Amino acid sequence: MDEHKRKQRKDEHIKYGMLLEKKLKRNAFDDITILHNCLSEVDMESIDISTKLQSINLENPIIINAITGGTSQGKIINGKLAGIAKKLKVAMAVGSQKIALNNKDAVDSFKIVRKINPDGVVFANLSADSSVEEAKSAIEMIKADAIQLHLNVPQEVVMKEGQKKFTGLIDNIANLVQNIDIPIIVKEVGFGIAKEEALILAESGVKIIDVSGKGGTNFIEIEGMRGKSQASYHLRNWGIPTPISLIETIDATQDKVDVISSGGLKNGVDAAKSLALGAKAVGFAGYFLHILLSKGSLALEKYIIEIQKEIKYVMAMSGARNLEELKQRPVIINGKTYHWLKYRGIKT
Repeated sequence: MDEHKRKQRKDEHIKYGMLLEKKLKRNAFDDITILHNCLSEVDMESIDISTKLQSINLENPIIINAITGGTSQGKIINGKLAGIAKKLKVAMAVGSQKIALNNKDAVDSFKIVRKINPDGVVFANLSADSSVEEAKSAIEMIKADAIQLHLNVPQEVVMKEGQKKFTGLIDNIANLVQNIDIPIIVKEVGFGIAKEEALILAESGVKIIDVSGKGGTNFIEIEGMRGKSQASYHLRNWGIPTPISLIETIDATQDKVDVISSGGLKNGVDAAKSLALGAKAVGFAGYFLHILLSKGSLALEKYIIEIQKEIKYVMAMSGARNLEELKQRPVIINGKTYHWLKYRGIKT
């Protein structure tokens, strides 16, 4: 693909993503309730929200998830996000580095993350159909602690310049797992992961899955806006809502896989519900970008701090001193989520 067009596409993703972020959407996390504990004996200062993704220790469960890179605008955004990640000690993933593997001019838009945050937890990002050599180059580019392999069939299908062949994807993921010596995170891009596919990934050796369910950035709608596609309008509701995908993935993989909840999370309550359901970490992308671009870096810093506080408030009110205790607290599932899980044979 022409590099100018690739850069243009990345900036258009930001532009149309921000337009969609303003739309009101159903929050599937409203179907989830953590049981209140009126006899909680948890002191706020004793609460520990640290977590672990395989060998990666995280001081808190919040991840600034994959957003952008490859353009001048992407470099500015990544620089600001890296500064926030460093200050608040949160993990950060860069956007797809494919553009930087083919164009040296795009490399600095990713390297800036490690330059600004030399000791932080940083995730590289490539498509799951990438080669071992490409993955190693992306990792080396930013000295990554892990690499996200993203799955984006819906986006590619509706994108006019997208690929249409997906044969061999599972075998390629297994090959990458065997030949990459840092943790691999297999990540959807907004359409969720069902229990059947989660089990296949686990059997392929994947140890970390980011469900990235429906409810956040919708790349079918974004590509529809770019290409003025009627089909994209009809497909805009495609996907598995995030809490459902989270539950399906955890139910299928049990303790074999660490699961990240992302896709439409807006606040600390959504995050706490994800963690109570069994997620090891929570990812935010589109909503953080919306705050950053509309209100600035300081506003985003304050909002991430507020998320951390809200997680701790929920833990205090449910009687949990750490995330493992939060996971043991009863959770009530109602509405569309309950009915979906019932038909899928998953006990609630």
